[in-house]
Amino acid sequence: MTKHHLTKSNFKLGVECKQKLRYYKSKYPSRLQDNDMLEFFAEGGFMVEAIAHAVMLHANPSAEFEITVKHDRYQARVDGWERFPSYAVLTEIKATSVESADPMQFLTKGGEVNSGWRPYLLDITFQVMVARLAHPGLDIRPRLCVVNKTKPTNLEGIYANINVVDDKDADRDKPRAVFTGDRAALAADHFLEFIDVSAIVEQLMGEVVESSADLLDFLDGKHAGYVPERAPSLCRNCEFRGDTLAPNGFAECWGPSPVDSPHFLEIHQGYRSKEQKSVFQQMMVNGNYRLVDLPDSVVDAGGSWGPPRRNQVRVAREGKEFQDPQLIAELAKVTYPIHFIDFEASRIPVPYLAGMKPYEQVAFQFSCHTLQSPDATELHHSQWLNLRDVYPNDEFVRELRKVVGETGTVLVWSHYEKSTLRGVRRQLRERGVLDPSLARWFEGLVGREAVEGEDEVPSEGLRVLDMLQLSKRYFCHPDMNGSHSIKRVLDSIWATGDFLWSHPWFAKYYQVDDAGRPRDPYTTLAMDSDLQLNDTIEGDNGGEAVTDGVGAMRAYQELIYGRRRGDEAHRTQLAEALYRYCGLDTAAMVMIWRYWLTERVTP
Repeated sequence: MTKHHLTKSNFKLGVECKQKLRYYKSKYPSRLQDNDMLEFFAEGGFMVEAIAHAVMLHANPSAEFEITVKHDRYQARVDGWERFPSYAVLTEIKATSVESADPMQFLTKGGEVNSGWRPYLLDITFQVMVARLAHPGLDIRPRLCVVNKTKPTNLEGIYANINVVDDKDADRDKPRAVFTGDRAALAADHFLEFIDVSAIVEQLMGEVVESSADLLDFLDGKHAGYVPERAPSLCRNCEFRGDTLAPNGFAECWGPSPVDSPHFLEIHQGYRSKEQKSVFQQMMVNGNYRLVDLPDSVVDAGGSWGPPRRNQVRVAREGKEFQDPQLIAELAKVTYPIHFIDFEASRIPVPYLAGMKPYEQVAFQFSCHTLQSPDATELHHSQWLNLRDVYPNDEFVRELRKVVGETGTVLVWSHYEKSTLRGVRRQLRERGVLDPSLARWFEGLVGREAVEGEDEVPSEGLRVLDMLQLSKRYFCHPDMNGSHSIKRVLDSIWATGDFLWSHPWFAKYYQVDDAGRPRDPYTTLAMDSDLQLNDTIEGDNGGEAVTDGVGAMRAYQELIYGRRRGDEAHRTQLAEALYRYCGLDTAAMVMIWRYWLTERVTP
């Protein structure tokens, strides 16, 4: 029988779900293997690691990094290790942000570990447990290294001095990052906090010791009667769930999924109230996972969740799309010209430029499609992309203002554009460049700035209209499966909206697969040979195209700060990929707009 070991990553996974740990140990296929969002944020962690290593080495040249501590069947990869005659400092480095160095922020008023910080603190407690076992009698002093998002830096080129090193080994399958700049200058002006968490680790130690032993027993097969918890919030997005995964961990936990209805895990916003959870448990016990059999008391959640849930279940039961007639009335309220806009922005832990704070937002691109009147025959497209190593937000706003002007409705998909504009306005005010005229323009778009003590900024009469909220309230298609992401909505309507395929505004996006079915327009970005980017991102291999927001952020960073930033042909190729991706986002909004306004015969 295999004698399993428990690493800190195994421990974290097992605490979340024992079954996931078993599937991982058994090498079941997982959707996380191709999750670009997780990969991108992991790279953000590499950036912070590089800064932390440089700061720690300046203070202590003998500091060690990513060493493996082992004892019997336990092992932990330790981010930072500093050994002194009578004690050792164990540092866990995270890209998570704080606003102070006070360890009390990790606890609730009642003294319990805050749920948001609990996974990180369980992680470091496991490491301390293993280190104590490996070094009996040695005083282990744990600290958490995190990013203080309130600390600006006066150093130029921090981000540009972080190089990715592709030196993967048996214990680490992702590249590392190394800071190549002036360590002394960085140590004197950095944005990290090294927080002593000894007291919290002691508070959690008993729990971690018990849980670790329990997980090893589970892996050894000593929990023969164990029944998976099957919690809706955990299982809906399980990485071992997917029709193409074989063996399929989710299917082993749940059994066969319905073939004549979406799974009841897919209900919009899940199960929140006590009654909803009770119905979920009863249906699960009965082995009925059909979304269409959810009672109205669960479907009608009330508030903003009610309409999308009702619409989702309705189209699942009827097998055809639903469009509330009120949607046309809402669309008729717009004022022309109408502007469909989309932004690309980056918010990473390491400031791009001097004077910036960690996680400060940089708006580096926008696309706008404009219709001057209801019967317009021309769709005008404007776009902007920052191509220089400068703080771009002021130019972003100036160029956007030229395009959308002072009148007309501005259409967006999600709250992202509003929150980005509000964030940029705050940054410009703090920098002293928000003049009265620009402030009035912002107010017309996203409302006035909140004053201290206000919970919400009034939004009546604003120019911005969120199409996502219209979709949630008034529209649903069976193929959306409860999702209202712009990609899912577009793919659903594009498959049958043949009047869009030949429209002169959208015909360039029409392609068919080998079976003659129209392709999702977003997939055509990756298929277009002009968009294949060879070695675009440091550490990547092969071709890559910008097909999502994460790819856009990574491509922008490569364009401005990458090792090939002096290669103009490469920069042009990256810029073109960014233009096409962002342009499709706003074209998609226009397609959906036209689809909603077009009278259709629903089968």
